[in-house]
Amino acid sequence: MPSADASETPPDGKSFGTRLETGWERAMDNLPLAAVPLLSSLLAVDNVRRIRAADGIEIGVAFPLPAALPDLWTFVNVPSSDPGFYVSPTAAFLPVRILVQAVLVAGLLGSIDQILRTGRYDFADNARRYFAPMLGFVALVNLATLSTVGFAALSPLLLGVLIPALFVLKYLFYATAYVVAVADESLGDALARSYRWATTGGPYVSFSAGYVLFAAAVSLVVSAFVVNLGVIGVAVGAVATAPVALALTFTTTAFVAELDAGERDDAGGP
Repeated sequence: MPSADASETPPDGKSFGTRLETGWERAMDNLPLAAVPLLSSLLAVDNVRRIRAADGIEIGVAFPLPAALPDLWTFVNVPSSDPGFYVSPTAAFLPVRILVQAVLVAGLLGSIDQILRTGRYDFADNARRYFAPMLGFVALVNLATLSTVGFAALSPLLLGVLIPALFVLKYLFYATAYVVAVADESLGDALARSYRWATTGGPYVSFSAGYVLFAAAVSLVVSAFVVNLGVIGVAVGAVATAPVALALTFTTTAFVAELDAGERDDAGGP
């Protein structure tokens, strides 16, 4: 696995690289869960279509913040569609895709939190338990993304504002789905806690920076491989990145669990 040491050790004393090494070990001990990011990667039909349509040699890099369900597309700078307004033929299936993604996120994050606490997991039970708040979160993420695309289609000049705004929103609320699973909180409370941690700074900022730097380093290789090899690149890339995505999910879940425990200790809670 690539080295992931952050440039600084954060205030809590753990570098992102140290956290990721632990996350990787846990992912290897629970490798069947890598089927979740693998399935998520293969269900992104529009991204596969854009990869197939790419022409010529392309080199790109992505700078992703932590996501509720990282997968192949976390690391791939997908080529842009042709200029002009384009409606995907799969747009009608968006509600189904949101439902499926909510099930995957609920089952995966709930199971990882359960593993960290007990060493065991029940994916189906976790998918049922956390489905409702995860559905709300996935819907909000898709709404924000679609709104950005829609406004950009109306006026491409807005991209200079919309893309940074979307990045800020992702930074402010990336911990939300993890808080739902770790602290068993409502979506509203999880959104509020993620926002509070993000605006407070400290370890939340350091973890974000480490994540972005590591994912960008992986993206340099994965983007070039996937985009330039087409469907074969997608298939191989989906399999190769699934364990890495799982390790990142373990890493982020453990980090959010530490933030939650620290906050409860400070408040004198159980």
